[in-house]
Amino acid sequence: MWDDLKDSSFTSEAPDPLKEANIYAQLINSDRHYYLESGIERIIADAPWINKAQLISEVVKYYDEAISRIPSFTKFPEAKIWVDYVLTRDKKLMELANLSKQDIAILRSTNDYLTFRGYKQFGIKKTKNDEKCRTVFIVETDHGPMHIKNVDDPITYWKPSPALPEKAHISKAWWYHKRFIIDGVGSGLHIDDEPEEIFPLPVLQMVNMYAYDTFSAVEFLKKYSMFWGGCNIIIFDRKYNAVAIEKCSRNFFELFQQDELTGSVHVSGMVCRDPSSPQAKYQKEKRTEYMKLFNLPGDGPDACFWNVCDKLEIMLRENLRNLGNKPKSDDIIKLFIAPYPSGLRKDALKLHPQQGLTDYTLMTRCTFFEKKKFLLWQRKSADEGGVYPDSPEICQYE
Repeated sequence: MWDDLKDSSFTSEAPDPLKEANIYAQLINSDRHYYLESGIERIIADAPWINKAQLISEVVKYYDEAISRIPSFTKFPEAKIWVDYVLTRDKKLMELANLSKQDIAILRSTNDYLTFRGYKQFGIKKTKNDEKCRTVFIVETDHGPMHIKNVDDPITYWKPSPALPEKAHISKAWWYHKRFIIDGVGSGLHIDDEPEEIFPLPVLQMVNMYAYDTFSAVEFLKKYSMFWGGCNIIIFDRKYNAVAIEKCSRNFFELFQQDELTGSVHVSGMVCRDPSSPQAKYQKEKRTEYMKLFNLPGDGPDACFWNVCDKLEIMLRENLRNLGNKPKSDDIIKLFIAPYPSGLRKDALKLHPQQGLTDYTLMTRCTFFEKKKFLLWQRKSADEGGVYPDSPEICQYE
């Protein structure tokens, strides 16, 4: 446990919107083209018949509608200060980063607009899907509780972080100041039914203010379920109570407890592990609807992408089960860093001959909480050859 941290270290206040706006402004100003233009350019590249000005106009309309649909403070009392936070943060961000209404709308609402309205409205067919990550928490290994994750994405914009120090004070550990940890992977749908609530509440940020352990976090996230989605997450707290939540859609909430045999929880990108669940049936229905909408073949890049996602989920789940109770941490690490198809690491994985970009495991993060040790494998950037390291950087906290 990291239970030597005093509860007084935790804050019960919402973040400062000006401070958050400053952080976002610096990020945007570091590469304005990437954050404000490249997304729209990729959409137009996928669907060159679209009038760019019209598309942006619709994104702006959606943003204006979303921030005007204030949720009921009777039903969602915790939301009041966060509505004020979102509106103030975006107003300050526009000032600090010199953003227009068009810019802030593109930044905040492009993805939601496309998912709920745009793909159908404009007939946009995605030509590339990015296969997103896997993560697992195991309450008992030969080295105690263990958390490991592969971060997967195209290498185009990847830049590794500065090297880890060999030693650091425990207060500098990424997990130390947290009552519970939420770690997620992408799990979206091309098209999703628009939920009743579309105000952009930052629910996965809000939960840190109102929850104090895994169970209260689940309760809060379920209450605000309609406001968040597009990801699968694991949650574990300072006593190592752990759950997984799969949520490809804002309209569903599916909870999974720790595996009885292994004591683990895990999530994989872009999948629903139980094909008979209501959410998995809905996911399949929406994928089928999308393929029919654009007359996509059953053996094309889109179908191939989803099939590989399912295979990687099965690989992770079955390997965890085969390792059994109190597995060796080295075996878990090997599963994550061994190259596909023997392991989960992706090295320029091209899923289909017609696919454009290729997928990479950009980094692997591994934490041993009782040992106070953090391991990090970081791939080189594309300019440096994109090489995945033979051994990890290791920081021992003291």
